[in-house]
Amino acid sequence: CAKAVIACRVSPKQKTEIVELVRQSEPHKVTLAIGDGANDVGMIQAAHIGVGLHGKEGVEAVLASDFATGRFHFLGRLLLVH
Repeated sequence: CAKAVIACRVSPKQKTEIVELVRQSEPHKVTLAIGDGANDVGMIQAAHIGVGLHGKEGVEAVLASDFATGRFHFLGRLLLVH
């Protein structure tokens, strides 16, 4: 059983399906999704905790998220605090 799943170069629908699959197969685990654009909104909303990164791709991910940050640099602190 993996402790983390990292997906790249997949469609927005596949991102959402990955989160839903983890939630169904491991109901006692908490899911966290991090995204920076409109193509990540479904994944962010499907996860228990969604983090949106404000960037060049727009603010859709930020608007759909539970937490938002301006840079990847701040993710470490966010994860440690929560």
